[in-house]
Amino acid sequence: MTIKPFYYHFKIKNKIFSIMLLLLVIFCIFGIYAFNYFSRMYEDELYKQSAKTLQLSSAVLDKELNEIEQLSFQISTDDFVQNSLKQIKDNPKAYEVYRTKAKLMDTLVTFATQKRYISSIQIIDYYRKNYVAGFNTKIKYQSKDILPQVFSNKGANVWAGLENQNKLTATRIIRNKENLSLAYLGTLIITIDMEKLIRGSLKIPSDNDFVITRDDGIVYMSNHNKIDNDSIPIVKVGSGYDIMNIDNKNFLVAYQESEFSNLTYYHFLPFDNITEQSTNIKHWMFICFIFMLLLTIFLSRRAASALSKPLEGLTVKMKQAQKGKFEQSDFKEDTYPNDEVGQLHENFQIMINKTNELIKENYQKQLVIKETEYKALQAQINPHFLYNTLDSINWMAKLNKQPNISIMAEALGNMMRNIISKKAPLISIKEELQIVINYITIQKYRYQERLYFSLESSPDVEEFLIPKLSIQPIVENAIQHGLEESVDGCTISISTHYLDNGNISIVIEDNGPGMDEGTIQSIFSGDLKSKRTGIGLCNINDRIKLMFGNIYGIEIKSEQDKGTKVIITLPCRME
Repeated sequence: MTIKPFYYHFKIKNKIFSIMLLLLVIFCIFGIYAFNYFSRMYEDELYKQSAKTLQLSSAVLDKELNEIEQLSFQISTDDFVQNSLKQIKDNPKAYEVYRTKAKLMDTLVTFATQKRYISSIQIIDYYRKNYVAGFNTKIKYQSKDILPQVFSNKGANVWAGLENQNKLTATRIIRNKENLSLAYLGTLIITIDMEKLIRGSLKIPSDNDFVITRDDGIVYMSNHNKIDNDSIPIVKVGSGYDIMNIDNKNFLVAYQESEFSNLTYYHFLPFDNITEQSTNIKHWMFICFIFMLLLTIFLSRRAASALSKPLEGLTVKMKQAQKGKFEQSDFKEDTYPNDEVGQLHENFQIMINKTNELIKENYQKQLVIKETEYKALQAQINPHFLYNTLDSINWMAKLNKQPNISIMAEALGNMMRNIISKKAPLISIKEELQIVINYITIQKYRYQERLYFSLESSPDVEEFLIPKLSIQPIVENAIQHGLEESVDGCTISISTHYLDNGNISIVIEDNGPGMDEGTIQSIFSGDLKSKRTGIGLCNINDRIKLMFGNIYGIEIKSEQDKGTKVIITLPCRME
């Protein structure tokens, strides 16, 4: 006998209520435990993040102090400072020394204004004379404590604090660098206003304390929290953080050794600040906990919608693909869960991307093939050999008083120079027509009165672009079929026109034998090739369409024994 659950005969609304009540009880028990667990975890993480922030502040401070140390080295090795101190040492009573001292003061003022937190820069010369510049020149130095440390440190920079003045000093010996004599010239002392430095660089709360130590001794302490100096730990090495009780107060202490000197930085953050934030976060977490309970009830009624929404989104993408819209945004993995529906979204997006790549790849391959064929035709002639040969023919003809040969050679040279030297695939209509004029000049000497040519073109139209070698091959075909295959003369005319739709047309017309519709179809299909130039009408038509679009290109109007008209349609484009 099968035992049925107690709610088997309940009404549907009671079943839903019973199940939801049971889930809520389980969720509450688990939530209370999870709340306490994650609260402790959050507090630990908060300590770590606070410590990282404090260590970052120490790193910023360390960088600023390193810049001061570099500035002291720059001043001590400055050529003017070196020469001035050397002159004072060698001729202390010379008249020029007074001017040197004045210029030295100006130089110190320039250095002292580089950083706003520099209180003063002082140089003590060889004879213990002081030169002080800066925002505060009345700072009292304890020379008897600082100078012995500097000399014992072999001239390297020494950091020291000024007692009860909230200042930090960087002291360095100035030695003569000329010929590496390293003779003593003076002492440089840079005084830093630490309050300005900390406020300007770190922007930390005023209740945080900074302590800087050197060789187990304190050189600076802000002491906003009235911490006893003897209670401050100065034995930490490396970098890290710890929670310490100092003067019956808890502090989060972050410490970090300097990367550039023998200083160690301590950052004291009152622990009450952290616990206060943690308490506030606990309150917010409790509010969120209540909100999540209510949200769970609401989401139970939305479950069906949540299941159908991913499928609806996939349907929308399929409809877009059906319309040929393959440029969609990339699929985001976190949009849907990694279940069967999410995998359908991902695989569909991969298919769309592959399809889009194949379309672009095929189009680019066609462009490369056409461009390669066109460039291969241009590369068949060695331009330097051709230009030199034609130039020699031109001058030989002039020397032998053969103007016709000279004109033909010059026209051929100009024509080939325009064709070969211009590497761009697009040139102006004016340049293309110049190629045609040079070509006609050569052919006129060959066919004499049998060839008649006319050109009607507007200067405004000639500024627009056209694929190179688009008109000349058409004219060459007209001469080939209109003159070489006939004993009669041939008339070729070229004209340019503005069209009502904003485009331009170039019409090349001849009175040759013409052609039937089948021959025209063979030209556009590529079955009928050019016999001489290798650049047929089909090639010209394809290049125009590839560069400007399928609505542009070549149109041929011809009938047998009634001549041929070729119309090139181009956009009004100048770049």
